[in-house]
Amino acid sequence: MIQSQIQPGHIARHTPQGAGSQGRGAAIIDVAQDLLLRYLSQIGLADRLVFKGGTSLRKFYAGSAGRFSTDLDFGVADINDDPDEVISMFVDAVNGLKLDPFSYEMTERRGKWSVVYLHPYSGADYKLISKIDINPPPWLAPVMRDWVPLSIHMQYGLPPLPKFQVVRLEENIAEKIARLNRTTTARDMYDLSWIMTTTAVSSTLDIELIKRLAVLKIWVDANGVHGGNSFWRQSHERYSFDPEKWLRKRNVADFDSSDIGTLAIPAPTFDELSITISKEFSFLADLSEDELTIAKSNGHDRPLVLKLLRDLPNGRLKDTGLY
Repeated sequence: MIQSQIQPGHIARHTPQGAGSQGRGAAIIDVAQDLLLRYLSQIGLADRLVFKGGTSLRKFYAGSAGRFSTDLDFGVADINDDPDEVISMFVDAVNGLKLDPFSYEMTERRGKWSVVYLHPYSGADYKLISKIDINPPPWLAPVMRDWVPLSIHMQYGLPPLPKFQVVRLEENIAEKIARLNRTTTARDMYDLSWIMTTTAVSSTLDIELIKRLAVLKIWVDANGVHGGNSFWRQSHERYSFDPEKWLRKRNVADFDSSDIGTLAIPAPTFDELSITISKEFSFLADLSEDELTIAKSNGHDRPLVLKLLRDLPNGRLKDTGLY
């Protein structure tokens, strides 16, 4: 077993100043996740996963400039992999695992899994929890990323943190745009704001690809798509995409603020987030003719949607029998 050198003082320095017990708990989870992800790489299970969402963004793009995110969101790597099979492998690998100084347990409620971290540090709950989602594969080929270095990484011992397979940033952004088409989550507003106002990141983005992916994600949320062994499920409600509505100034009442406390210290105001998003994503108002058609989320446009999915860069979906 790898012996880490993570002392209470290291956890204290990893916790944002003024974050309190909630921030300390998030910092402990952050460290426990790092060690778990390294272990998944060592046993080869990481090869079956593509990391995505806010936690991936922090660890592989933002580092300490990003918010703490407690959930672990993955897609399966192979278009023909069954997410249920991979989550079963994940549960078997993690339940009862011990990685000094943490112990890990898996719990299930209503078909959803979470990982529980048991730790020796004071100032936070003894049991801390991350929700786990393993979803169908990403549409674009994933990329291999190095971790953004943090001082606490020096305490992890050997081997060093490995490169990890993560969803392409344009697709991560598009999924957050699609979620914000359904509900206003503070965490997604923060993540998108950070990306677009960080020039070193935003300057690398393919804006046209983000637009195309966003309208496709929203259409699939409304209608669903099958391909290979994968089913990208429709959400419970059907939403079209109205750029003007999406780009509106969002009021405090619009926000799901339950996660604002772990965003950053100090956390931006809702007004600041809304103004930044409206400005930085104004390009969403400039849709092509095909994108305007898809934005209506009509099921009878499925042939066009399937064609555009097959034509995405890298052609991952080209020969998967989409329907």
